[in-house]
Amino acid sequence: MSEQCELLEQCGFFREFQNINDLACKGFIRRYCKGSEMNECKRKQYRQQNGTPPPDDMMPNGQTYIIGK
Repeated sequence: MSEQCELLEQCGFFREFQNINDLACKGFIRRYCKGSEMNECKRKQYRQQNGTPPPDDMMPNGQTYIIGK
């Protein structure tokens, strides 16, 4: 079984976009939420630096997800 981020259940991006049929979102979840790049996640780094979760539309690479783009 693959690993997953310890913050997955608290992650607004994952909760919001896990069921979206968008290849970019699925790729981010596969790489960052449940893959080898968990510790590179900008959302995780933001939370550690600020003590609060980032906005839900902030993707794991730090960019903002724009619906319909």
